[in-house]
Amino acid sequence: MKNTIYLIIFLSIITSKVVSQTTDRLPCIDKKFSIVAHIVKDSLGKTGYTTAQIQKDVDALNKNFAPICVSFEICEYRYIDNFLYLEVDVNNQWKEMQVLYNAKDRINIYYVQKILAPVGVGFAGLGEIVNVNKSGIVIGIPGESTLSHEMGHYFGLEHTFETKHGAELVNGSNCATTGDLICDTPADPNGIISLSCQFISMNKDANGQYYTPLVNNIMSYYLPACLCKPGFTHQQYKKMAKTYLSKPGMW
Repeated sequence: MKNTIYLIIFLSIITSKVVSQTTDRLPCIDKKFSIVAHIVKDSLGKTGYTTAQIQKDVDALNKNFAPICVSFEICEYRYIDNFLYLEVDVNNQWKEMQVLYNAKDRINIYYVQKILAPVGVGFAGLGEIVNVNKSGIVIGIPGESTLSHEMGHYFGLEHTFETKHGAELVNGSNCATTGDLICDTPADPNGIISLSCQFISMNKDANGQYYTPLVNNIMSYYLPACLCKPGFTHQQYKKMAKTYLSKPGMW
């Protein structure tokens, strides 16, 4: 009788684990997205980008999005012979570029020389994958982590150090409503790391606890110094999939 009880308990534990793993399994979008890469030329007709360089970044992008069965391919390179779009402001040139050059039903990525506003190496509208014909991504400085980072925004992810929703506590008690609104990305003060990618900031949260962020998370600003194993977390993948699947009948 005792052995029977132990067996029942053991089977219950195993069943519980299997159910838990099944319900928490990452969704498989099973989609290949087509990219049109727009490369802006300078006044001499030259560009600061090579197709090989861009393809390398897309290869890394495919690796980073593979866990949710998403891949990307460059279906076309287009060159923009207008040096006035070399430096882009989201409130000025960017609006014009989308109207003039966006390809329908494609992820439009623009490669420019400099991003004036918002200042950075790239930008993308938050969650704009669901509005693909009226949006796009701009890259100012190429890089494997840059493209994956901006595509993360495009699929709905915020920075791990986001503060507009409030400061996230180290103990995670408010993780669902503050920071990046994702609970398996630890609170991140966007602090200092060593050359060996160790977080060495002495900042503390409101409770006086030290931060231990994921310095290799693609949505942080610690890359590319910590390119060893960049990645997204389980819940980040789930959020990206949910963003795309939130709009039925997508292309």
